[in-house]
Amino acid sequence: EFDLTLMPEGQGYVYKSQFSPSGNILLMGDKFLCEISREDGRLIRTYESGGYVTDFGIAGNQLLVFADDTIHYYNAKTGDPLPEETVFTEHLQMESGENTEEVVSSRVFTGMGEQGILYVSKKGIYVYNLGGSVVEQLLSEGYLTGISSKTELMDVETDADGNIYLAVSDRYSDNLTGMLLKYGYDKEQEAVPGTELDIYMLKRDTHMEQMISLFQKEYPDISVTVQEGMTGEDGVTATDAMKNLNTEIMSGEGPDVLLMDNLDAENYIERGMLEDISGIMEKAGILENIQKAYEEEDGSIYCMPVRFGIPILAGGSGEIDNAVNLEKIADMTEKYENQYSDSFFPAYQTRWPGVMLRFFGEISASEWMKKDRTLDAEKVKDFFQQVNRIYQAGQKAGNASLDSTYEYAEKMERIYDKNRREESSLNSYLVPCADGQALFSYGYLFSLEELFLLTTIEKQNSDISHRLLNGQAENCFSPEMIMGISVKAREKEAAELFVSFLFSEEQQKNNKEAGFPVRKSVYDSEEYWELGQEGNIEYGFSSAYNGESHDMITVVHSADDQIKEIQKLGKTLTMPSGGSRIIQDSVLEAGKRYLYGETDLDKAVEQAVSQVKLYLAE
Repeated sequence: EFDLTLMPEGQGYVYKSQFSPSGNILLMGDKFLCEISREDGRLIRTYESGGYVTDFGIAGNQLLVFADDTIHYYNAKTGDPLPEETVFTEHLQMESGENTEEVVSSRVFTGMGEQGILYVSKKGIYVYNLGGSVVEQLLSEGYLTGISSKTELMDVETDADGNIYLAVSDRYSDNLTGMLLKYGYDKEQEAVPGTELDIYMLKRDTHMEQMISLFQKEYPDISVTVQEGMTGEDGVTATDAMKNLNTEIMSGEGPDVLLMDNLDAENYIERGMLEDISGIMEKAGILENIQKAYEEEDGSIYCMPVRFGIPILAGGSGEIDNAVNLEKIADMTEKYENQYSDSFFPAYQTRWPGVMLRFFGEISASEWMKKDRTLDAEKVKDFFQQVNRIYQAGQKAGNASLDSTYEYAEKMERIYDKNRREESSLNSYLVPCADGQALFSYGYLFSLEELFLLTTIEKQNSDISHRLLNGQAENCFSPEMIMGISVKAREKEAAELFVSFLFSEEQQKNNKEAGFPVRKSVYDSEEYWELGQEGNIEYGFSSAYNGESHDMITVVHSADDQIKEIQKLGKTLTMPSGGSRIIQDSVLEAGKRYLYGETDLDKAVEQAVSQVKLYLAE
């Protein structure tokens, strides 16, 4: 037993330990790396202190430490600093720059022989020989490693036979136990699968990436690559990305599978760019109301969401009962405009025009387009007017203390756009409403856990209730992960296999936080809805807004009748929300200018109509 109080001051947690080449013990915490004697535990030397230490590895007598987004090199016997391995350092720094939004451990190290260092990241498994001129990728593409974007990398080691052992955990999984993955070289098997399936996403979807990893595990003979149209790092707009995609598809060089979220599906169908997947959907057995929303008159189906969300409005029972559409929500908001202050506002999201326009635009967009595929100016004008009424009423809510500056509003819009499913969840801002700080709250129900929070709050506060949220359109659902197959897919069989996999019984039961299943057999099952567990404690939920922390809520399982109400409601929804990203962006940008007072209503409508007309003409 060693007294760890001799470590650098204030560093009480050890996350990794390893023997040094001298036989002593290396101890790593989040802000230190030190070496202690294996004989008596005395501190021999401190390699790092104060900076953020991610991991370390030993190759021969060299110690490599990843700290503060760079690599530090030491002689592991003497502790002396060594010259930098520029090739390796630059490679890792470049990878860090490409993953600035990582929220879980992004890489782990270990030694590999006397002169090699092995490391694993979300992009694959790599090895670098000290003094070398290149970083070699042993296993390309993160999906082949069985690691998704949500996987936390815990540790990696090798054995004498060259096998690699990777310890991981999935922090978003219902099952929080970790896994030990083993990789080895098989001389009898090809290093790269013969079938390469190309999947396109306009914007990164972490849930889809997780499902791709599961597919890759089940079908290791198919290599999956993902093309992301808008990374947010290269200045590519939605218009640019879609032009590039269309050009690739028409030339026969495009992806096999399309994640249609934010793409103009109707345009793709009209141009004959999507394969009929009605056969796959027939085998899956899709909910009737969801299938009809995507079924053509001749019975063909060209795209289908894997899951769906339900838009919900929550607030005081006496008010939201009458808030049946966007206009009535605006009426409700204006009714209390003289009572708003820095501690009471309409809804938390109404502080940020871009966020509010984006969400209400999703559940209104289906009303904007005429049958001749032109933008309905009167519908857009009404949309701007109603959202502006909500926004202007809320401007009396002490914006200075709420930090609702233009810059902050733009930042919140970027956060919403990047994490749309999480930010549009009803859970995000339900607590201020329950605590009397907001008149109402709105968002999507994507999961049972969110329903549990809603019904728990309603049980604790009898004045709070909920209803289906309508915008300009009625009975909307939020389609999540809309799948389509390119008519020019080079790997059509693999593409069909992948889409079938997503709608299989097993996968429809998984990923519960990404929306409700569209497969009827799963949606109708008591097992999925977890009936018969009323009152069970599910989890604790707390939140903080404007620097004020709210008390922890003990969330309990909903009653069966509350669950069945939502289950029944989901079957009544007939209109997909969202639609073309370009059309939404055109309306949103014009609407923001109007809400901010930079232009008048008619000019804002004219701008939106002009931009959409230009897009459709192309």
